Amino acid sequence: MRPHRGAAAVLAATLFGGSLCAQAYAVTVDWDDLTDAQQEQAYHQLESENQALREQLARLKGEDLQGTSGGSAGQDAGQEAAGSNGASESGSQSGQGGPGSGEAASDAAAAAQSSQVKSTESFLADIAASFNARQEAARAHTNEEVSAMSEDEMWDFRFSCAEVERGFYDAYHSAQFDDLNVLYLCSEYCLGLEKQYQAREVWETQQDSDEANRLYTAGYYNRAYALVELCEFYGLNLAQEYQNLKNAVNQMDAMSADETRNASVDPAKIMQVQELLNGLGFLCGTPDGICGRQTASCIERFQNMYGYTPADGIIDEELITQLTQQTARRQG
Repeated sequence: MRPHRGAAAVLAATLFGGSLCAQAYAVTVDWDDLTDAQQEQAYHQLESENQALREQLARLKGEDLQGTSGGSAGQDAGQEAAGSNGASESGSQSGQGGPGSGEAASDAAAAAQSSQVKSTESFLADIAASFNARQEAARAHTNEEVSAMSEDEMWDFRFSCAEVERGFYDAYHSAQFDDLNVLYLCSEYCLGLEKQYQAREVWETQQDSDEANRLYTAGYYNRAYALVELCEFYGLNLAQEYQNLKNAVNQMDAMSADETRNASVDPAKIMQVQELLNGLGFLCGTPDGICGRQTASCIERFQNMYGYTPADGIIDEELITQLTQQTARRQG
């Protein structure tokens, strides 16, 4: 997509040292008159500008900015290529394109959008599209074909699947939500993508397969845990390969030590904490008076997000007071 002349003027002004004010609009250099190198430099400078510049660019681009939060197809090879669970994944891609192509303007717009408060509904729709698109890309090769790939071919395949979700990552990695639990799950999913992008950098610069695999696999589990919770508590509907991620999470949980830190706490008190957590959006399941891994994880998440220390997951009177106070603030 080629930028509007107004946007091109702003970029040209940035390139030649102008500021985003009246003098920027005095620049008459046409975007088509810039060399590829100058266009690339303009985009790099644009991406480093402050939020005010991005917002003005978004206003200049107007309707062309619609839909940058996730939507075009593509998918993923995730853990299936790692060979540990045979799990395939998916995701969406939007606004991709290197510097010097008109698509970089959409990338800048996505960066501006990512800092705004998002709705849970749009997030659920976009992450589902991202997962499902990535999964479709992963289906380009069977498990047998992946197993027969050389190491270079396998990494290229895995990274190409991860790149399908670049548009979703750009739109959501700094997104804000009114629902703190959704904020956490979105951050967790984007952290998983970030680790997989770091894996690509490690492989391409160091050829360190072990470290690249560690990062890629860690990112897989970040994403898997987020998706499982989103499906169980928010009704997220994903492609059938989601079951592979759920199985992987169950296997990891089975290998983890039993949750015992609140074993001696009165079940009635645990149930009270569970009800308060659920009311604040930290969904720990049906209150049952049993403090398992999910409840303890939600307690830690609550403590971290509201700045309470230590974030130890312990149920005591102080925790109940904190939960009660935050509930009252939310209701008041």
